[in-house]
Amino acid sequence: MPSELTAAIEEAYRVFGAYRLGRDLVVCHCRCCMTEETERQLANTPLRSIPADLLAEYTNSAHDYDDGQVSRELRYFLPRYFELIAAHDYPDHIGLDICLRRLGQADHRNKWPRAEVESIDRFFDAFLSDSLTRLDLEVWPAGYRLAFNIRSVVTLVVTAGGDIDRLLHNWVGAEDPAAAIHMAALREYVIEERDKTYLHSACLESHEEAAKTVGEWLLQPNLTARIEAAFFAVSDPRLQVILSNGMRTA
Repeated sequence: MPSELTAAIEEAYRVFGAYRLGRDLVVCHCRCCMTEETERQLANTPLRSIPADLLAEYTNSAHDYDDGQVSRELRYFLPRYFELIAAHDYPDHIGLDICLRRLGQADHRNKWPRAEVESIDRFFDAFLSDSLTRLDLEVWPAGYRLAFNIRSVVTLVVTAGGDIDRLLHNWVGAEDPAAAIHMAALREYVIEERDKTYLHSACLESHEEAAKTVGEWLLQPNLTARIEAAFFAVSDPRLQVILSNGMRTA
């Protein structure tokens, strides 16, 4: 794990380290959610040892939100969420995209102390930076694609109530050709309609403004120029196809 990402996680453990769990967790015990035995197991496992599948039970079962006990629980678990996300061992049964959705309910940017907000921002900064280096490929029926879909990082930040403008600014400042390759790959999910351009994702259906911001950003001419330059900077023909396809969607 890159040192920047490790540092952001350790900072989160320090910043959120004063929070403790109560005797009971605010979770749902219906037949589809968390059993009482699972709740006891989660509450009694040391924070840094909680496995992803156990924390995923909390993600799935924590439906309500309030600024009291629920807020304290979330902040207690948050550093472990970050650590598992960074390890790509996602604490959610459906993957990365919305595993921090409870953070999105918190309105943390307006309600939480500055040090906590800044710690969250720094984690997202570091996670984006690391994600942009992931250029492994996998075979699809239509050819090669990036094995890691950067769209999940975008939806994670949006659904967590993060600063999408900050994420895009950091992406602009990231190094090519990797940053441009991910731009080209993400353009596949941009939809242009008569009255709007937006990033398509089922996870962003209730976040129309953020989806519009990302979609319009991706189709900027200066990003097209970066994608074209990256095409000539790489020698792998599989990556060149991804870049070429990205230019065609502009």
